[in-house]
Amino acid sequence: MLPVAIRVICVATLAGLLFLWSRFALNSGSKGEPAPDSLVQPIATSDSQLSDPSVPERMDVNARHEEGRTLLLLATERRDHPMVTRLLDLGANIENTDANGLTPLMIATVAGDLDLMGTFLQRAAKDDAVDSRGRTALHHAVLSRQLEAAELLLELVPQLDPPTPEKPDLVAMACEIDDAKILSAVLDRAPANLEWTTQTRRALNTALLARERDLARLLLNKHPAFPTLEGRNVPLLAQTIVEDDLTMCRALLEAGADPNTVLPAPPDSEFLKSLPVKMRAYVKGDEGITALMIAAATGKADFVRTLLDAGADRNRITPRYKMLALYFAVRTEKYKAVQMLLGGGPTPEDLRIEISLATQRASVIKDGTSIFETQCTTGRDGFATPAGKFVITHKKRSHVSSIYKVAMPYFMRLNCLDFGMHEGVVRNRPASHGCIRLPSAAARKLFSEIPVGTVVMIN
Repeated sequence: MLPVAIRVICVATLAGLLFLWSRFALNSGSKGEPAPDSLVQPIATSDSQLSDPSVPERMDVNARHEEGRTLLLLATERRDHPMVTRLLDLGANIENTDANGLTPLMIATVAGDLDLMGTFLQRAAKDDAVDSRGRTALHHAVLSRQLEAAELLLELVPQLDPPTPEKPDLVAMACEIDDAKILSAVLDRAPANLEWTTQTRRALNTALLARERDLARLLLNKHPAFPTLEGRNVPLLAQTIVEDDLTMCRALLEAGADPNTVLPAPPDSEFLKSLPVKMRAYVKGDEGITALMIAAATGKADFVRTLLDAGADRNRITPRYKMLALYFAVRTEKYKAVQMLLGGGPTPEDLRIEISLATQRASVIKDGTSIFETQCTTGRDGFATPAGKFVITHKKRSHVSSIYKVAMPYFMRLNCLDFGMHEGVVRNRPASHGCIRLPSAAARKLFSEIPVGTVVMIN
C-alpha cells in the first residue's frame, strides 16, 4: 500500500489533468480539437507551426494576434512565403487589414517583394483598396521608391484616375520623391490633360536642369497648357527670354516646347514690366504675340537664333497692329537680331554705310576702310532724318512713295520704316522729307552691291 504522501500527490495530479481535459473539451467541440484562435499566438511567434500537418484545418486563420494583426499580415511582414501560401490555402482573407488599413498587398509592395505581390494579385487581391489615408498599393510603391513594384501595379491600370480629396494625387506624390524613373512610369499612365501644379512645375524645372529630356518631354506632353510660373500667366518659354536664361530656353525647346508658343492677351503685369517701355503697348494691346516676337522686342539675338533653329515662324503677324517679329526687332536698334530675322547680313566691322548729317556725305566702310564716298541729301527742318543705327530691311528697284506719290528709284528701306536711301535730287543742304537722297550712279551702285541686312549708321 502506497504511503499517504504519495497518494495525495497522485490525486492532485489526476485532478489537474481532469481540469485541463475539461477546458480543452469545452473550447474545441466534440472532436477534441483546439479552439479556432488558440494557435494564433504560437504560430505568430514560430516559423514552423503551419508546416506541421497535425495543425487542424478548422483553426481560425483570420483570428488576430494580440497586436491586432492577422497571421497573413504577420507572415507577409516577415516575408515568409511558405507560411503565406499555407494561410491562403487554409482560407486566410486577403483583404484583412491592420489598424492603419494596410493590406497584405500593400505590405509586400512596401518591401518590394514582387513574388508575394504576384501571389496576392493572382488570388484576386484588390490593387485599388485604400488604407486609412486613402493610399493604394501603387501609392505605397511610389512612396517607397519601389520602381519594379510600381511598374507591376501600373500594368494593371490602363489610365490613372484623377485625384480626389479622398485619394492623394499620385503624380504630385511621384514628383515629390524626386525619382525620375518612378515619375516617368507614373506619367506614362497619367491622362493627357493634366493641369500644372507646384509639384509638376518643380519636376519640370528639375528635369530640365538635369538634362532629363525624356522626362521633361513627357511632362510637357501630359499638360495641354504651357507651363507658367506660379501665379503668372506667361508661358515659361517667354519668361526665360526676359530673364535672360538661354540654357533653360534651349532645354525647353529640346524637350519639345512649341517654338511658336503664344502669350495670353494680355500678359501679366510683372511680365510687361520686364519689357522695354516702347514695346509694352504693342504686347499688351495685341494678340498672337509669340516667344520669337519677345526675343526680337528685347533685341536678344541668341534667343532669336535659338527659336528660329527650333522652327519658330518669323512670318507670323499679329491681328491688330500687324506686327512681325522683325518689326519688333528694328525698334531695338540691335542689328544682330534684325539680321537674323532677315536671314543674314554682314557685321558692321566687315561692311557698313555711314551717313553724316553734318557734312551731307555717305561712305561705304569695308574692313575698317572707306571704299566709296558720295554726296547725299538728308531731311530738312521739320522732316529731319533720324540719327542712329539702322539696317537695310528691304530693297525695291522701282519704288513709289505711298505718302508723297513720287518715284524713289533704287529704294533701300531702313528698319522697315517709312524712310530710306534712294535716287533723287541732291543738294548741298538738307532738303528731303526725311529720306537720304543719292546721286543716280551712287544709288545704282549701292543698290546692286550692298546686301539686305547691312548696317547703316546715321550720325
